[in-house]
Amino acid sequence: MSKYFSINGYWKDDKSEFNDYIVKEYNDVEEDEQADDRIFEYGWNETDLKDAIKSGEESVMDFVITSYEEIKL
Repeated sequence: MSKYFSINGYWKDDKSEFNDYIVKEYNDVEEDEQADDRIFEYGWNETDLKDAIKSGEESVMDFVITSYEEIKL
């Protein structure tokens, strides 16, 4: 079963903050099902999140993750 995480951070371009964006480990939705529109991004596991926090501004993403927590949906 795929884990869900709530992430906090900011956008690199204008430094605007975001809170409680939901990311999910896997996109395990069947093709004929609609993807959950609450999910910000798929493919993030806990190791990825820790690495992204450590990378900070040096990451290749358009945003910086500053914290996360596992959530149950």
